[in-house]
Amino acid sequence: MANCSCVLWCIFWVLVLIFIGWPVSIFLGGLYGFLAPLTTCVGLDQVTDLLLQGVNLGRTCAENARSGKSLC
Repeated sequence: MANCSCVLWCIFWVLVLIFIGWPVSIFLGGLYGFLAPLTTCVGLDQVTDLLLQGVNLGRTCAENARSGKSLC
């Protein structure tokens, strides 16, 4: 059974997911999709790696919500 703090952290992470995680992931996903084919030609490896971490922000928020992980 989950304790009260775990439930509060879950609610926090769901709110972060809805208001920050999904919009940022969607926006950066479009940029990543545009720049990924150019990575080998132009040498944008570091930029696309950073964009990919931003794309995975929604997944990170969802995993933290599932486990009730705190920020600290």
